[in-house]
Parts: sequence; C-alpha cells; structure tokens
Amino acid sequence: MIWRLGPAQRLAGLLLAWGASFALAADSQPDYLSFSTNDEANTTEVFQRASPAVVFVTSSELRRQRFTRNITEIPRGAGSGFIWDAKAGLVVTNYHVVAGADRLAITLADETSFQAEVVGLAPERDLAVLRMIDPPAGLAELPIGDSSELSVGRKVMAIGNPFGLDTTLTVGVVSALDREIQSPSNRTIRGVIQTDAAINPGNSGG
Repeated sequence: MIWRLGPAQRLAGLLLAWGASFALAADSQPDYLSFSTNDEANTTEVFQRASPAVVFVTSSELRRQRFTRNITEIPRGAGSGFIWDAKAGLVVTNYHVVAGADRLAITLADETSFQAEVVGLAPERDLAVLRMIDPPAGLAELPIGDSSELSVGRKVMAIGNPFGLDTTLTVGVVSALDREIQSPSNRTIRGVIQTDAAINPGNSGG
C-alpha cells in the first residue's frame, strides 16, 4: 500500500524539520557574536598597547604683573606627545607646542602630572624632546620605527590626547612621502609623510 501525504501532513513535516535544524543551530551558537574582522582586531590591539605611552603636554609662560610685581603663570600651548624612553622619562612632542615656554608639564594616561624640561629641539623638523622630572617607574614607551620602510598605501594610526580629555584614535593610509609643509613657526619642514587619517585638534606631537 502506498501512503500519500496531504498538504497538512507535508506542512507539519517541514515545520518539524525546520524546528529541529533551528534547535541544532541555536545549540551550536556561542554566548555572544563578534563582528570584528582581523583588521579591526589588530587596530584595537595596537591602540590598547600604544595609548598608555601617549601623554598630554602643556606649556605656560611666567609674567610679572606691572604694578604688584607678582608673577602670574599664563597657559601658552597644549598638545600631545609620546614616551620615547621610559627609564629616562623622555617624551617627544612638537616644537611649536613648547616654544617660548617657561614651564612645562606632562600628564600621563592615569592623569598624574609631572614637571618637565627641554633637552632637545629641532625646529626644522618641528620636534622637541622633553624630560620628565622624577618620572615614576614602570612607564609605557613606544618604539621608534624606520620611516624609510614606509610606502604609499600602508596603514596609519594617529593616536593623541587632545586637550587632556581622553586618548583618541583615527585611522588612514600613507597618502604620499617626502612632502614639504610650513610649520606653525613658518619654517619649511621637508621629508613629511602625508596621510588621510584625521588629525584631531590638540593632537600635535602625538
């Protein structure tokens, strides 16, 4: 005898099969879904490793009041920087951030601040090296790369601490090499790396 299934029986069979497959798929699902690509995961890892070495740099000028002769500290500039040598407390930033300053302060990622002094200037590169006074132990530092190994199209990450609010990240690529630009102090800077990564205000030196 040959049994023929009616529409109702066929529908019930399909529902049972679908229900079984759904239950199997549900059992095999992880507790959460991750939508991060390998590139995104790499970006996140680099940011987490680098950001502790990014600092906030502030400069101020001391002025003596005309009548009272009291000395007043006036904010002059602010920017970002990074710890180059943790043991020596050396920080790299931009020259225009610290130019003409009487006092310098460096604020770390944990919001602790330290006085600093200038130990090296390269106005033609808009670079300055500062040294923290009595730096704490265990500081994070960033290794220096080799710019001669860069090529157009390489990924670029810009990390800074604008205005001391928090660490920021933007991503782009190397757009061009060996460019010339004018620094804020009207000096021509040669050998500049151009990128399409957005540079947030206050990121100078990061």
